[in-house]
Amino acid sequence: MSLRRILALLSGDAARGLRSPVVRWMIIMPFAVTFLIKVVLTTLLLPEPRLALLSSDPSEVASILRQTDGIRVTQVGSRHDLLERVEHNNADVGLYLGTGFDDSLQAGERPVLEMHFSEKSPVLSRTVLALLILGAVRDVSGEVPPLQVTIEGAQEEDIPITEKLIPAVVLLVMMISGIFVPAFLLVEEKETGTIRAVLVSPVTMNEMLVAKAILGFLMTVVICTVTLALNGALRGNIPALMAIVIVGTAMSCTTGLVYGILSGNAKTLYTLVKSLNILLAGPMILFMVQGVPRWIGKLFPTYWFIDPLYRTTLGLSGAVYGKLAIALLISALLWIPLLMLGKRMQRKLAEK
Repeated sequence: MSLRRILALLSGDAARGLRSPVVRWMIIMPFAVTFLIKVVLTTLLLPEPRLALLSSDPSEVASILRQTDGIRVTQVGSRHDLLERVEHNNADVGLYLGTGFDDSLQAGERPVLEMHFSEKSPVLSRTVLALLILGAVRDVSGEVPPLQVTIEGAQEEDIPITEKLIPAVVLLVMMISGIFVPAFLLVEEKETGTIRAVLVSPVTMNEMLVAKAILGFLMTVVICTVTLALNGALRGNIPALMAIVIVGTAMSCTTGLVYGILSGNAKTLYTLVKSLNILLAGPMILFMVQGVPRWIGKLFPTYWFIDPLYRTTLGLSGAVYGKLAIALLISALLWIPLLMLGKRMQRKLAEK
């Protein structure tokens, strides 16, 4: 196997891939999917917390709350209006700041903080507003919080659905790009007849497969890293995250080459991707559904990098590197049938 020939094939595949609309879509896909998650789904699933505010005189607490991003503050004119908004669920929380509220705080007194909660509003919205109000009060009073609260580890049931979608988005990008790019380039060469011309030269089928695997691997690692960064998930245990991306991408690219060899044309490839990728993504689907036994996911080969991806992205505890070692072993073993299929395809092409 010649490194020089592999690099030459890699250069040619990269130039040809960048001209393909399919490959270009893979590049912009992280931005499109992130927009869908961050803007569309967040708006639908997590409505903006609503605060009805009544202040008897100018208040710094009220000013802080009005300038806080991510909440909707409505100034009301009377306590009756405030209570009516809360009662009819037109506000998640109603806050009344009496006369001299700020002065009392700064004097070290403890004025009454009157908050009214709508029972029909989401618990998360009420909790967020209550914490923001208490934070604003402490800022104005100059009081040091009596307790320093640190969240050591998230509980899975407490994680919002939009957060749980982040590892699913990364997996989607990884499997579409990692599987489809090398498979598509291989199938395209079959359809155009380029593969015969290449194999007539000293280039071997193994070198061709390795070149396409490297291109798909490099492209997918970059795209997955960008996806993690765009969704604010590139934090915490970054070495573990990158190891997961590398191992998962390696398995996806190897699977893509198998798809490419088995597919005689683009139509067959699309069918394989649509049908089999659902099965490969099975562990992630199981994780998204509460109450399903996790051991079922171990029946899927992709479980061994999907489980670490899910847990590490969401900050959950669990083994990472041991499972990644199993995933890497599976990926390496996949090259045995892959190389056998490659030799068979080369013989068939030579017979025609």
